[in-house]
Amino acid sequence: MDIIVWIGAITGLIAVYLLYKNNIWTWPVGFINIFCFLIVSWHQKLYGDFAAYILFLFGGIWGWIHWYIPSNKRPSILSIRNRIIWLLATVSTIPFTLFLLKNYTDCSYPFLEAAILNLSITGQCLSAKRKLENWYVWIVADALMVIVYSLKGIYPFALYAFIILILGFAGLFKWNKLISTQMISKL
Repeated sequence: MDIIVWIGAITGLIAVYLLYKNNIWTWPVGFINIFCFLIVSWHQKLYGDFAAYILFLFGGIWGWIHWYIPSNKRPSILSIRNRIIWLLATVSTIPFTLFLLKNYTDCSYPFLEAAILNLSITGQCLSAKRKLENWYVWIVADALMVIVYSLKGIYPFALYAFIILILGFAGLFKWNKLISTQMISKL
């Protein structure tokens, strides 16, 4: 199991770095990460994570296709209205996810995993759409993952989550710069 944990952590770091670089190869590298994390999360009874990675698989396919569209080559910002919609959708589904995890699984940390799952779905969708706000969502989800993986004693994953948390801040700044440069060039 240790080798799968390390392969998952390393490919995850590479995938997040490629996302930071706004590189389409983030998606296929991310698939390796997803398969490794599916195995580990099932084995560790992290069912919220397992569900997130199933959704990441489909979201990754969608993202990979979406990033091939020429008009979707640059990051952009959500409108205020869309930010509110995404926020409400994410927060309002946490109680439902928590209910499922508490009542139908032997999930280790149901509230944290419900929050991580919902944030991760939102982060994946916003990443696929190349929206700057994906980084804010990932920063919160990654911070919660550091806590859960540390509590479970899965230290390579905790280290991975901590590093992608740092990369999340770097990605936020880089994409902000890309968007600012794009806006200036339009003037």
